[in-house]
Amino acid sequence: MAPPSPNNPNLYSYHLCFLLLLVSSTTTLSAAISTSYSSLCPSSLTPAQNIHTDVDDTLSLTRSFQISTGHFSGGDGNLFSADDDDLYNSYRSFSLFPHGASRTSDKAIVHLTATLTITGPRTLAYRSRGHRHKYTVPVSISFVLDGYYSPVSFQLCMVGSGTEQSADGSLKHYPDVALRLRVPSPPSLSDPFVSGTLKGSDDLGTINLLAYAEGDDYKYRSDRAACRKPRQPARGSFQALGGNSSAWCAHLKEQLVTSYRLEHGGATGPLLGRLRESRKMDVNQMQCTQDGAVRAYLVFFNDTAGSERAGFYYRQRRFLVDEEAAVVAEGRWDSVQGVLCLRACPVVRSVSAPSALAVREDECGIGMSFWFPAVWTMRDRSVVAGMLWNSTQETTSGNKDDAAGAGAGLITASSIEVTDHNQIIFDVAGNHRSSNLSDVKYSYNDTMLEEAKKHYDLKFRKEKIKRSHSFPGNYTYRDFEFRFYGEDGMGNGQAYPVTIGSVMVVGDRLAADDSFSHRHAEVENGLLNVSYDIQYSAPRERPRTSRITNGSYMLTTEEQERVSAEGVYDPEKGILCMVGCRGHNGSTDCQILVTVKFSSLYARGHENGRGAISSLRENKTDPLFFERIDIRLYGMYSGEMSEAISRMDLESVLLVASTTLSCVFTVLQILHTKKNPEAAAATSITMLAILTLGYLTPLVLNFEAMFRSRRSRYFGYSMIGPLEINEVMMRAPILVAFVLQLRLLQLAWSGRRRPAEQTPPPPVSERIVLQICLPLYLIGAVLAATVHVVNVRAAAEHPLVVRTGGEPATIWEDLVSYAGLILDGFLLPQVILNAALAGAGSGVRAISPWFYIGCTMNRAMPHVYDVVRGQIYEQSINPSDLYASPRGDLFGVAWDIVIPCGAALLAALLFLQQRRRGTASLPSRRKTSGGYELVSNI
Repeated sequence: MAPPSPNNPNLYSYHLCFLLLLVSSTTTLSAAISTSYSSLCPSSLTPAQNIHTDVDDTLSLTRSFQISTGHFSGGDGNLFSADDDDLYNSYRSFSLFPHGASRTSDKAIVHLTATLTITGPRTLAYRSRGHRHKYTVPVSISFVLDGYYSPVSFQLCMVGSGTEQSADGSLKHYPDVALRLRVPSPPSLSDPFVSGTLKGSDDLGTINLLAYAEGDDYKYRSDRAACRKPRQPARGSFQALGGNSSAWCAHLKEQLVTSYRLEHGGATGPLLGRLRESRKMDVNQMQCTQDGAVRAYLVFFNDTAGSERAGFYYRQRRFLVDEEAAVVAEGRWDSVQGVLCLRACPVVRSVSAPSALAVREDECGIGMSFWFPAVWTMRDRSVVAGMLWNSTQETTSGNKDDAAGAGAGLITASSIEVTDHNQIIFDVAGNHRSSNLSDVKYSYNDTMLEEAKKHYDLKFRKEKIKRSHSFPGNYTYRDFEFRFYGEDGMGNGQAYPVTIGSVMVVGDRLAADDSFSHRHAEVENGLLNVSYDIQYSAPRERPRTSRITNGSYMLTTEEQERVSAEGVYDPEKGILCMVGCRGHNGSTDCQILVTVKFSSLYARGHENGRGAISSLRENKTDPLFFERIDIRLYGMYSGEMSEAISRMDLESVLLVASTTLSCVFTVLQILHTKKNPEAAAATSITMLAILTLGYLTPLVLNFEAMFRSRRSRYFGYSMIGPLEINEVMMRAPILVAFVLQLRLLQLAWSGRRRPAEQTPPPPVSERIVLQICLPLYLIGAVLAATVHVVNVRAAAEHPLVVRTGGEPATIWEDLVSYAGLILDGFLLPQVILNAALAGAGSGVRAISPWFYIGCTMNRAMPHVYDVVRGQIYEQSINPSDLYASPRGDLFGVAWDIVIPCGAALLAALLFLQQRRRGTASLPSRRKTSGGYELVSNI
């Protein structure tokens, strides 16, 4: 129905009806909410009329009710999975974000509108290769709510409805939902938690909500905070917090909200005794004000893996409630001393509501101090350090600031997450969490250095090296990083330098790189002092039958180990010798020898060197003794990384140039076909169809790996390269070539539809082509699939094999590679067609020499380049081929010879066929008295 004309006198009637309908709908919706509210919320929270509220008051009210991170439990059993999945951030959480808040005519009531979002893990299933697979994904349900809050009873009641997007894309609705929360106003140390329930229909159930209050109206009692001076020098506030006084709170939260390793100094009593079994601590939530007040929620647990396990690339701060113990704390940041002083209270389960938490006010006697160490040692390399003690007990000397006097009763804390190089940590906003540690001093352990020098003299001092070799030196610290795996397939890990000479290189890499480039590392007696952080997976029981085969290694039950090591490095010989310490089963083992012999910077091959991690204990029955682990280094030096990126840029150019030339050759063939109309009927439809599908495949299939940024493949190594071609520029020539091939195919098909005088006619000849080519292609596909199955079965005999060169190709990928072989022989259908038409006496040259010679060269060049690449470039453990990729064709020593020769042979046959037919069709000339006379050859 068309809208009424502006001159239509009924226009105003339409507008009036629309307004009445809108008012009626709004009234009905408000009545429905009012009816639901009166039935689901207590009578004490009676809806009242809103009154005018200024902007500042509205913002203050909305911040008071905002919750960004909370935890929920319960709900219908089919709504979410029972277990959280930390690896993919699939855990139970909720958030509450108010849209608006206003005062009402009843001064004790506040009107609030908000959106509540609950997110939890849900297990989905799919079938692949006849097996059923399960995976966990985070699912969110959002609720739009409206209700009222009473600051007298601390009760918030809201009603509304929720929606969720189903797997099929449709929306699932949850009507008549009621939210009831207890929100302390204002929250304080003794009452800091928000708790309540969300109830709905049977498919939603009852969900218990719990969160740490985040509002700005928190009531601080910072004057009661306990404080002790650090046992070691602390960095100044300016350096530790980024040098920005206005943003100190954000920097403090960024550094302190992390995980800590605890060491107990004999803490006893009712306060600290319950934390005796806890080995880890998480500063889980933290809030602070611009005047220096700080409050936090901390949890304790005994997870031996904790934050050190791999996989936490994005570590969002979820609200933890299921740990062994927890405390709430408040205090103040002392900017003069550079120390955070806190007073903490234990948290227990509420008696009245087991799903909620309560604070034991009678035990608020736990003192805490945190600071940023200004000096690092081999035993203490934490960005943040701290200590916990019983502040109700005075030391024997009567001085609260004397940490040494009560050292036996202290619990020391050392941050572990920020210096965990095994992963790059990001905060919720996606910012890289790092610290500028260029001002931190490192103190080497003289005993460890002397021990390392002694072993170096015994093992390597007399070793000679060729002068032509070059090893990692003083120009970039990245060459000192390396990854490794065990020679017998057991154990793999990474090693990162902490200091090289006196230069601190851990933490903020940009600052460290700048510092390292301006400071020459001190070499004493030809040796350079270094310290490392080494993380690796060690076998629990080392089998003797494991071995490396075909670039693969076997995996068995392993445990994570972490070694802090110091020693010496010989830049002339490329030899690293260190002595280190590790924590193992509650004990500290400082008799570990780490030796590494780097390969030359100009060496070619997979390995970057070899080494060993061994125990210096002679008694094999010692519980801290472990068998020697021989390791092989792999990866790339920084120079090799730059070379690899430059090579990928070059291959991008070759890929675009090859496709562009294909477009040019296709255009020349189109012009040849239009100039010689008889050529269209003599062109093989099968050949053109194969070429068209060859260009269509990369446009249809998901080949993001081919078009990704070269630099994104080596995250963390931002090299400046000469060229960066984006995905659009690389796809455009393929699309143009595909369209041109379609045009050529259309011309050939149109030529077939014209009446033909040839015998046999082209359609009959094309049938002969298909009768020969199709069985040939099918036999090749069966052979390719058979080879794939044989390889899969061979791998199945060792199901725990992990390939260091990437995942094995799927059967689809192998068939795609075989399709590349068909493309290499694209001239075969045309050669067969020409043979079928040989008796017709046709004098048409169907294919332009530019087309078949040019396209043949395009198909042969990747194999020529593959040979050159194997001789010039180093083979990478992480292959990144863009041009001459094995995922698009068959490559290897044999294929690189057979395919170009076969393509050249087909081109030569086509040349001879067209030359013979062209010669046979030329008329002969004989001279007469009047000139030349044309005489037929027949």
